[in-house]
Amino acid sequence: MNIDSLITLLREAQLEVRRHQHSHALKIIRDAKIIDLNNLYLSALEQFVATLPYPSSPDFTDVKTAENEHILSLLIDRATNDLEQRGSKRSDGSAVPDERILLMEKMKNLYFQRADEFIEAKEFGRALEEVQRVYFFDPQNFVAKEYQQKIAQLADLNKK
Repeated sequence: MNIDSLITLLREAQLEVRRHQHSHALKIIRDAKIIDLNNLYLSALEQFVATLPYPSSPDFTDVKTAENEHILSLLIDRATNDLEQRGSKRSDGSAVPDERILLMEKMKNLYFQRADEFIEAKEFGRALEEVQRVYFFDPQNFVAKEYQQKIAQLADLNKK
């Protein structure tokens, strides 16, 4: 696990959030999770970004955006500090992440990436199918639930 790689990815994700490119930010955060599977702050960051409103949403305000930016910065700092602290406590004989868990994370990332591609192509039904595949690996996945809600909202907006 490389702290510099994690910091770089999280700063890129923060930049994407500022650009309101939440799906790109989520992909970057999921890549960061693969670097550090045991970092709970990365999961919290992923859930937080998944719930951020888009500029076209009625929940979007400048005040709320400033608050969200502050929370995002705090989560990024905590995620990097968590990795540093665990790295300093870890002995040389530390365990390698379980290959099965790593593969499951990669598969979930692939499904979310495909869903993002279908969303961009305005194929909302197919995007929902990809998100539902995540439940095979993680039946309680909060991000998948948020994705489903956002896809439904986008489909409704697209109909109008």
